[in-house]
Amino acid sequence: MNAQQPIATTILNAVPILPSLNFLETRNFYVENLGFEEVGLDCLDYLVVRRGGMELHFWLSDDPMQCQNSSVFFRATAPSEIYRDFCERGIEAIRPSDAEGEDIRFHVRDPHGNLLMFSGMGPAAVAH
Repeated sequence: MNAQQPIATTILNAVPILPSLNFLETRNFYVENLGFEEVGLDCLDYLVVRRGGMELHFWLSDDPMQCQNSSVFFRATAPSEIYRDFCERGIEAIRPSDAEGEDIRFHVRDPHGNLLMFSGMGPAAVAH
């Protein structure tokens, strides 16, 4: 009989790949408005930006619906600090009306419609 190999259950790092309708607009929004740094274009149709532990990759699309239907969810130890920073940068960060305390939730849409959601790392965030 073949012994089954255990499956690794720990993911070390996951990086979302989102669509972009225009790399220059995407780059400018994330770098100039959200405080990311451009890691670079790996080729003509791929963009990478990073801010701390947040890294986003973008591929070039010509379909606005792909952007409007794409999202990423970030868990943060201090989402209120990110929220405050975005607000100070003039970004419209939307908080649900029931979000209270330090463990806030909020979201931002980029110029093409990609949804960036942020929340804390409360007990519900820990998978068992």
